[in-house]
Amino acid sequence: MDFIARLCDMIAAPRPLSTTEREAALTSFEDTLAVTYAGWGEPSALAARRVFAGEAAPLFDGGGAQSPEHAALIHGIAGHALDFDDVHLTSVTHPSVVLVPALMALTEARPGLVPRLIDAYAVGLGTNIALGEALGFGHYDRGWHATSTIGPIAGAAALAHLLGLAGTAARSALALAAAQSGGFQRNFGTQAKHVQAGQAAAAALRAALLAEAGIGGSPDIFGPRGFFDLYGGAPPGRTTDRIAVVPDTLSVSRKLFPCCYLTHRMIAAALEASSTLSDDLPADARVTVWVPYGGMRPLHVTDPQTGAQAKFCAAYCVAAALAQGRVGLPDFADDAVHRPDLRRIMAQVETAEDPLEGEMPVGIDHGSVRLHITRAGRILAEAEVRHYPGAPDAPAAPEAFAAKIADCLAIWQRETGQSLTPATFRSDLRARIGAAARA
Repeated sequence: MDFIARLCDMIAAPRPLSTTEREAALTSFEDTLAVTYAGWGEPSALAARRVFAGEAAPLFDGGGAQSPEHAALIHGIAGHALDFDDVHLTSVTHPSVVLVPALMALTEARPGLVPRLIDAYAVGLGTNIALGEALGFGHYDRGWHATSTIGPIAGAAALAHLLGLAGTAARSALALAAAQSGGFQRNFGTQAKHVQAGQAAAAALRAALLAEAGIGGSPDIFGPRGFFDLYGGAPPGRTTDRIAVVPDTLSVSRKLFPCCYLTHRMIAAALEASSTLSDDLPADARVTVWVPYGGMRPLHVTDPQTGAQAKFCAAYCVAAALAQGRVGLPDFADDAVHRPDLRRIMAQVETAEDPLEGEMPVGIDHGSVRLHITRAGRILAEAEVRHYPGAPDAPAAPEAFAAKIADCLAIWQRETGQSLTPATFRSDLRARIGAAARA
């Protein structure tokens, strides 16, 4: 059976999810909505709200927007504004910031669809993974923002399941979404990156609703001269007949630091190495960080002038970890990036990327990050980190995840004056989508 047929079979009739899988999906919704609350007052989200919804638009009641499509756009932008939303290592995407806003915007407009919500999320994530495997890392390596190329199609698959689209309608939804796939790493470090994520959510919703209304598209957007041929890397990823197309909720990585995920192993290595130093980092020490092939692709900023740029600066993220023993949301305020102590340490940090050996990797979950602190040719401290913090192989400790949620909600409370405790937030969310969780 060809790829499109297997994908449409999953959309129409996904396998049942276990209790553990449903709980993981609920956690993804919790994580995504918390970072959306935290990003609600960011400049990119404020601008989108002014254009489409008005300053006082509340969260997820349609967002006060003119349409579910605008609600998906606004909430996708807000959810990605802090770069604190979850990541998938194979597809090199932020999957939930596309899937969750699109799904919740439509279920706000059509509450009767709520019981299909969790299964739809699992279908979308499964599609996201399969597309990432087919495209390979070469797609990302060329400069595509995979969240906004893969995301519209994965979101359309999720929404097609939510709406009960099958056959020609499901294929048309995928084709209409593929026609809207786009986004560039050149926009990393700018507000346009946030918009690219929001556009992916809105595009997915637009495609599914147009297909539901009867607009047709290619019956196989993945065929010759289709999506894989046009967007794939060189060499491409896995051949599609070797790719399992199955629902998934267990494979996302939950961020513990609000910056590009490719800095997270560097941060972990810096924290580990600095913990063994008997004193502060000497002013004449040298910090060398080696990363696997591809590990520097999005980290193009070397002299950040804003907090958004600092999220894509390896030297800044390493310096913050070494100087403070932590990296958090305050470190990406615009004034924070100019602190003299961090600038001094940044000048001591050097990065090097390993050469490609063998075949092009499919995702970013390979190799390890190594960090050495040396002085006068002598190693003062070193660390090696294989797994990404918060990834399935190194999951976030419950207290670390709880602290992240609390920090995000504290920003919301500080900016709006509205009290929202983690317990209330969690219970309200689960009550809202409880029918889906129990399905």
